[in-house]
Amino acid sequence: MSKMTDPGNQPVSAAPAAPVRQRAPRMRRLVAGALVAAISAASFGLGAEGGFYSRLSYRSNDPFVFCTQGQDREVNPTPCWIPMPPYTGAFMVMPYCLPVNPYGKEWSADDTQSFQEYLRTCPAAGRSGRWEGSGQPEMSPFKH
Repeated sequence: MSKMTDPGNQPVSAAPAAPVRQRAPRMRRLVAGALVAAISAASFGLGAEGGFYSRLSYRSNDPFVFCTQGQDREVNPTPCWIPMPPYTGAFMVMPYCLPVNPYGKEWSADDTQSFQEYLRTCPAAGRSGRWEGSGQPEMSPFKH
């Protein structure tokens, strides 16, 4: 059996080297970058657009329920963020998601879109109020 050599007559392995798996795939870097940008925008007050309200894609366009409860846990049982009191833009990234946990769950399209809507809408409230209706707010006037 003959050995393969390179142009400098150095022995060369017949088997190519196994590809090295990247630790941070492109999607994870993009999500982490988007999260950092969103957090930066929120910390500088760029999330609220001067009192402008835009339609919410979540919680049947109910800003009170969306800003106090975030995504519907029946639709997304493991959201990557949750609103925090006083519900005017404060939030927490869940510890089972990227980038907090380097081996965690990637942010879904719903996680990303709902988080962007939260940063755009909820800080515009200025201050948080209490639910004054009867029953649970997510049940009035229908379940949402």
